[in-house]
Amino acid sequence: MKEWFNGLEPRERKLLVAAAAIVTIMIVYLAVWDPMVTKLERLKNSTQQQQVLIAWMEDTAREVKQLRQSALRMNPSKKIQGQSLLGIIDRTAKNGKLGSAVKRVKPDGESKAQVWLENASFNDMLAWLEKLQRQQGIRVVTTVIEKQSEAGRVNARLVFRGSSV
Repeated sequence: MKEWFNGLEPRERKLLVAAAAIVTIMIVYLAVWDPMVTKLERLKNSTQQQQVLIAWMEDTAREVKQLRQSALRMNPSKKIQGQSLLGIIDRTAKNGKLGSAVKRVKPDGESKAQVWLENASFNDMLAWLEKLQRQQGIRVVTTVIEKQSEAGRVNARLVFRGSSV
C-alpha cells in the first residue's frame, strides 16, 4: 500500500490525503457529533416541556388549594343543622345501610372520630365513605379492614377527620 501511495505523483498524493481527511471528518461528524447534538437538543426540549408541566402542576395545585379554602369558608365544617362529627357519622351510617354494623363511635380529639364496624357490607361501607367525603367533607385518616368468611362482609376500624369540625 505504501509502494502504491509513494508511486503516485505528488499532486495525486495531496489530493488523496485531502480526500481521506474529508472522509474522516465526515465519519466523525455523522457518527459522533451529529447524534450527540441531536440528543442534546431532544434533552433540552424535554427539559423545557417538563419545566412547563411542573409550572402548570404547581399553578393547578395552588388553584385547588384556593378552591378548597374558599369552599370551606363558604360552608365551614359542613355541619348539618348543628350536628357534630359524631352525629353526622352516626346519621349517615344509619341512612347508608350500616346502622346495625356500627358497633362503636368514639371521639378522638376535637376534629377526629373513631368508628368500629362489624360484619358490614364492603360495598355499602365504600358508598358511605364516598358520601361522607363528597357531601360532608369528612375524610378517612386511617383504615383497618378485615375480611370476613362471608363474601363481601368486613370488620373495619376507621378514623375520620372533619373538614374543620
